[in-house]
Amino acid sequence: MAEKLHVVMLPWIAFGHMIPFFQLSVALAKAGIKVSFVSTPKNIKRLPEVPPGLEDLVEFVQFPLPSLENDVLPEDGEATVDIPAEKMQYLKIAYDLLKHPLKQFIADQLPDWIIIDMMPYWMVDIARENKVPLIHFSVFSAVAYVFLGHPECLVGDGQKRLRPSWKSMTSKPVDLWRKCFGITDGERVFEIPNGCRGFCDARDVPKFEGDYLNLFERLIGKPVIPVGLLPREKPERKQLTDGRWVEIFKWLDNQKPKSVVFPLNARYVVEKGLGVEIERGEDGSFTRDGVDKALKLAMVSVEGKSLREKASEAGVIFGNLKLHQDYYIGKFVDFLKKRNV
Repeated sequence: MAEKLHVVMLPWIAFGHMIPFFQLSVALAKAGIKVSFVSTPKNIKRLPEVPPGLEDLVEFVQFPLPSLENDVLPEDGEATVDIPAEKMQYLKIAYDLLKHPLKQFIADQLPDWIIIDMMPYWMVDIARENKVPLIHFSVFSAVAYVFLGHPECLVGDGQKRLRPSWKSMTSKPVDLWRKCFGITDGERVFEIPNGCRGFCDARDVPKFEGDYLNLFERLIGKPVIPVGLLPREKPERKQLTDGRWVEIFKWLDNQKPKSVVFPLNARYVVEKGLGVEIERGEDGSFTRDGVDKALKLAMVSVEGKSLREKASEAGVIFGNLKLHQDYYIGKFVDFLKKRNV
């Protein structure tokens, strides 16, 4: 039965990751599943409160972030929001040291499932040693993963094939990066799919991204279970954003056509006939006139009528909380029940 299941949640220590993991934890608790949400003390204090009636099902498990030599991380810096960009790799090193207390925690608890983010590649071995099935919960869309290609394209010769242009040569060499910091983000993402029973995707909606979800599933050769938008408050209206999926979903929830700025998510919205991309120069810059032109096209022009109609149609899907809370989460709970499949 679902009420007997125990799931351990392990997000990366960035709020764009911890909040979706928290939302999924609450959704699973509503389905009667016991959840152990693992993070550091300061991060747990900054999370929202568990809804009334679910306190016994959502347990926060605190492990102090291990310290590093020479005080390379700021005092009380436990999340990406606390750390300057030039020191972010040190935060990853400290995070990786959590594998030692977590190894003992998993051995003691022996949960039914472990749900992890993209960073703790070492949890693959811990789960395997304790015979606990593993799921990767992606806070990124299927579109983003398909853009990256097969996980093998993120490391070694596969990476060279994926990024052969001169621009890719300006990044740090992989060997030097590993020597300084241990493991690259690409290698983390490469390790995780091999040890997982499947993927579950936040923010993905099959009626909106079904083609990319199917392609992603074929790409990794494992089931991909969408969990919908997850419970959320009614968003404020925003007509111009930085192109992040979270903002795009806020916009769709309000059933408005979209002007977006940055390439990947913008291109997909344009591909779906739901928005127009702001014109940019060769260097990627955009002007006030370009923004004005895109907004007028999307919001008031005759040419933008089809955008507005399609945005309204998509908004019905994205605003259907019963679909996301009951149907998608229900399907995911059914998957969790089949632990030994």
